[in-house]
Amino acid sequence: MSTASPRKDPAASMSQLNQLLRNPLDAAYHAYAADPNARRSGPAMRVLVIIMAIALGIASGIAVRYLRAPADTTVRNSLTSRIETVQTQVDLLSQEVSDLSSTMRSAADIAPTSAPQLEASVAMASAAHSVHGPGLTVALSDATDSKTERPQAVVRDQDLRMVVNAMWAGGAEAIDVNGIRIGSGTFIRTAGSTILVNTTAIQSPYVINAIGDGSDLSVALVRGGTGDYLSTAQSARGIQITTRAANSIEMQGVDQRSTRYAETRDGAGG
Repeated sequence: MSTASPRKDPAASMSQLNQLLRNPLDAAYHAYAADPNARRSGPAMRVLVIIMAIALGIASGIAVRYLRAPADTTVRNSLTSRIETVQTQVDLLSQEVSDLSSTMRSAADIAPTSAPQLEASVAMASAAHSVHGPGLTVALSDATDSKTERPQAVVRDQDLRMVVNAMWAGGAEAIDVNGIRIGSGTFIRTAGSTILVNTTAIQSPYVINAIGDGSDLSVALVRGGTGDYLSTAQSARGIQITTRAANSIEMQGVDQRSTRYAETRDGAGG
């Protein structure tokens, strides 16, 4: 036969809760507060703590700055040394270029008699020398309403390339676009809404000068695919194209040499 366990009095746990509610602080706290000899931090102690904190902060800042200064000086000295080294190399290379140019001029002076004619033809093809002579001038302009109702009625880079290629095909000896000489390495392209010849921006009207036989150049513009293309550009897009013969056209020479080979010099720093 089992015996029932005695039931716990709920009032016992309630008395502990009531005690916590009535006296939330420990008894030792009241004893410490009532002790007149207990040490308390007064205004002087607080001021001392603040002063010590400020002093510690200043000392830490000075230490960090002192430790960082040598590293900054080392980096600065290293960069200065590298700059001086690179500048020395640039000076040496410039002197070498000058010496090589002098050597080339000396070699040209002692070349065979047939060399000047060959040099002249090469210079003409590469746009290296200034030239003048009769030819044809072609002007391409945006339509008058190109910025409002008909944004498509503007001259495009392919329009200029079409005319330039037709001029070469027609026997042109030299060509420029808005005063920029066209050579073997020249490119005409669009960057955004701007037409570039190499890296120079040009704008309407686009004037293309070609030195050569004016009649042959005029025929090249209206012959075959070029003529159909330009006729469509005028009628469908509204751009304006005019041509006129010129008795004398002058063009400046340009240096279109480009770097095709390079090697690192011994001891070059990087």
